[in-house]
Amino acid sequence: MRKILALIMIMAIIIVSLNGCGKPLPPTIKHGEFPFHLKYELNGKVYDINDIVVCDFREISSNSGLGYIRKWDDFLKSGTNRISILSDENVHSVLKPNRVNSRVEVFYNYGLARYFMGDPDGSFSEKPQIKYIEEYSIKPNETHFDSTPLTEEQLEKYFGIKIIEWNYSKPIKNTFK
Repeated sequence: MRKILALIMIMAIIIVSLNGCGKPLPPTIKHGEFPFHLKYELNGKVYDINDIVVCDFREISSNSGLGYIRKWDDFLKSGTNRISILSDENVHSVLKPNRVNSRVEVFYNYGLARYFMGDPDGSFSEKPQIKYIEEYSIKPNETHFDSTPLTEEQLEKYFGIKIIEWNYSKPIKNTFK
């Protein structure tokens, strides 16, 4: 009898946790604007980018039956969708030099709202970073993507991109009630 009762309790705990009994609380601060500045040199030309990451709380919603999550929207105030620093086609991979990629791009990933808005469910990898993405095919009609953040040293070594100045806003300390 005790084993059956223990089994029922364990199953109940699993069902409750999978159904997300504990909905996350909404943030106290629902809107934020976070300026950033990126200045770099490429092929002897200096590029200077200033923009603002706008972050807004959208809702708390179901996460495919695995509980609930806070959903955020983020966008650049300038209306730009993506800040591409460099792109090229049919070039050797930096990650796997024996492979030729159909397309590569170095871009400024301005970060996610969860990071800036102090959401404890966010992660450190959501902060602003300069990323490199490779697009390649192993078989016809099968496209793959590899992506990785790059250091300033890697940018200069592999692409001749010299970071002159780069700063971005720190995340806020938000509360959730």
